[in-house]
Amino acid sequence: MKRLSLLKAALPMALVCGPLLSQDVFDIHGYMRAGAGRSSNGGEQGSFYLPGTPNNPSGGPGYRLGNEEDNYFELAIDVKAYEKGETNFKLHFRPTFRQWYDARDASVDAGGNVDYSHSAPQNQMVFLREGWGEANGVLGNSSILKDASLWMGRRFYQRHDIHMLDLYYWNNSGDGVGIENMNVGLGKLSYAYIQADRNNVDGGWGAGHFPGAIQTDVFNYNGKVVVASHDLRWSGLSAWQGSSFTFGFQYNEPSVRKGTGNQAFTNLGRRYTFEYQQSNILGGDNKLYFTKGDGSTFWNWYNPEVNTKNNWWMVMDNLFVQPIKELGIGAVAIHRVQTEDPTQAGHREMIWDSIGARPVYFFTKHISLAAEVGMDHFKVSGDGSAADGQTRSMLKKTLALQFSPQASWWSRPVLRLFVTKANWNKYATAWGTPSGLGVFQGSQAGTTFGAQIEAWW
Repeated sequence: MKRLSLLKAALPMALVCGPLLSQDVFDIHGYMRAGAGRSSNGGEQGSFYLPGTPNNPSGGPGYRLGNEEDNYFELAIDVKAYEKGETNFKLHFRPTFRQWYDARDASVDAGGNVDYSHSAPQNQMVFLREGWGEANGVLGNSSILKDASLWMGRRFYQRHDIHMLDLYYWNNSGDGVGIENMNVGLGKLSYAYIQADRNNVDGGWGAGHFPGAIQTDVFNYNGKVVVASHDLRWSGLSAWQGSSFTFGFQYNEPSVRKGTGNQAFTNLGRRYTFEYQQSNILGGDNKLYFTKGDGSTFWNWYNPEVNTKNNWWMVMDNLFVQPIKELGIGAVAIHRVQTEDPTQAGHREMIWDSIGARPVYFFTKHISLAAEVGMDHFKVSGDGSAADGQTRSMLKKTLALQFSPQASWWSRPVLRLFVTKANWNKYATAWGTPSGLGVFQGSQAGTTFGAQIEAWW
């Protein structure tokens, strides 16, 4: 009887879902990486990075080939909720799973907390990175708004990244509302309002914490501090064949609940951005990027406690070419300067220089050898440490035997067998150990090896 009831309940769902799937209502895509690795002095593989370089809140992991210490999975689901003529409503979801290598217990239970040595939210993280909806063709027939899109929710907002570093250098994502692709005659204009909390994520790599642990200052200060980020972008501009120009302005406006004693979190933040992309360069393209900001944009995040007089700027060039079918090359160069308020005691100046390249040579359609070399220099003046005014440096090198569907630098999935070696000077440890999990603490060199699959679809 119970089985019959279940069949009766499932029948309506099957009748509904069948036509939806046949009409291409759902589109599924995503990204994943997973692997296993070890370190030359025993134990789990640890990644190499130069503490303080502004990649992510942890300052790592640096150049990523053969240098990642997590299993990560994103499943992106796009749904056509309504479509008639020029009008449509779409929904987008992106559930995500992450597991750090030093907490692998997933073979026994999905929570990864078999021996209770780690808390599940820190080593086996499941979260929703995107959940948003958009409406197209609902804003009238004017030339400006006819093709514009209205959106609301949590989303990756027009992100720009360097794949070799896994660095999203232009990334104002979060919960918000906006209008995209307004036709202003010369290019397209987009506006977004993104509401974020104060940065309450503990990077903690140098302190031996799990990245992503929530600080003890309570989630989002109990809602006492939020940052309203206004994002304006002008894109789709072209001066000659293959060129594309984008201009951006971001204005961060904090809001503090009255009477909570959090008045230190009231600093504004501004950011001006320019990007020029040129396609059709030896089978690839080149991106030239410049940005300048102050205040709460100082660490690429939302930190309203950072004095607005603190300022920074960054220039970057990101190149990819494939001059012959057997060879693809990715390269990047970065120069970033951060200067704290000179009127304040203990102010610092930080300079980060990074240059790296990853050539990939294909012996056959499916087999290739990738070599990645990355050099980071980081100089801090005024921090009072033993490395004050000295250049902190790291050189990371990786060789990887790869197996992929096509003879292309970007072909995925790719299965890799790799060995990675890094060297750093004595000043590099001033802000923490330059290796994930503190694997090579007390050393100035280290080697890791392992296997990894990376895919997107």
